[in-house]
Amino acid sequence: MINKTVMIYSPAYSQWGGGHLYIDELCKFLNTKGFLSAIFTSMPEYFQCNTVILEEGFSYKGRLLEAFKVANKYKKNYKVIILNDISSLWLAPIFKLYGFKVYGLLHMYLHRGNGQGLGHTRTQMTIIKKASKFCDHIFSVNKENIDIFGKEKVVFIGNFISNWFFEYDRQSKKNYDFLIVARLAKEKNIPLFLKILSKLNSEYGNFNLLIVGEGEEKQNIKNTMKHYNLQNDVEIRGWMDRKDLPFVYDSAKCFVISSYHEGFATTLLEAHARGIPAIVTKSSGYCPEFVEGYGEKSGIVFNLEDTENDKFYRDIITLLENSEKYRDICISKAKEFSEESVLGKIYKALENEKY
Repeated sequence: MINKTVMIYSPAYSQWGGGHLYIDELCKFLNTKGFLSAIFTSMPEYFQCNTVILEEGFSYKGRLLEAFKVANKYKKNYKVIILNDISSLWLAPIFKLYGFKVYGLLHMYLHRGNGQGLGHTRTQMTIIKKASKFCDHIFSVNKENIDIFGKEKVVFIGNFISNWFFEYDRQSKKNYDFLIVARLAKEKNIPLFLKILSKLNSEYGNFNLLIVGEGEEKQNIKNTMKHYNLQNDVEIRGWMDRKDLPFVYDSAKCFVISSYHEGFATTLLEAHARGIPAIVTKSSGYCPEFVEGYGEKSGIVFNLEDTENDKFYRDIITLLENSEKYRDICISKAKEFSEESVLGKIYKALENEKY
């Protein structure tokens, strides 16, 4: 049994998001398959799976020292480590040095910093790319990392949706035109959609939006609402229990992702699982390909230039008017990304591993 042990390493301290949900379900999935798995984290309260508590590593030096300490302490107990996302990938050489089989699990993609202060410096990108060569396998939730790290190294697996999300009875009443479920963070670029909503309401009718989430950008979002005089058209709710989310999706006609960047958003799959089409930015990782290039079209993909085009707004209105017609298409696409089909690829690699 000692060979069938997996450490899922997630030292970054951040607000709860889809990446945390992903590794929590991965941990539980591997345990059901006979692997003794645990998440190494400084945020154990975010997970239902087995956890080992790390010190809060806010600095690169702190994470580096913690990695050496963990590798040395647990090298006899764990044979495989899964480094969670880009923020952990640079630590691959340390764990390889201590004899671990090293896997990378990438939710986001490596990219240069932008004008909003998001992304990586040239030095960071160089270090991460060199460190990735010490990984035995890299699994990516989005496809961009294939071009960045090489197709011989990276396997695209995508995101997944749990079966229970399909099983709730559907609520028929649509109280909202648009829905955003996200951390209220800068990278989600929610003010962009508020600008779009403002133009829709001033030139095309009267539409509303529900935002579900919490985060450091909440006040900025409220200020933007006030700037565009949207206080009566936008409702903000805090985080909700996951068992209540299917009903939230059911209450909207269309789901929105206006992010600067994404991997493959869990929320997009959740919306599709409830039969809701989506509007997503071209920069949102695998989301635009999923909406327009995977199977039948199930929404709208746009970039910043499109927001100056009247056709874009007419297309949004048409999508709202025909939202119900997309239900079966959306559900069918979401069902193809099950836990078994996605997480099963990681499990198969672990089963085939020569320890």
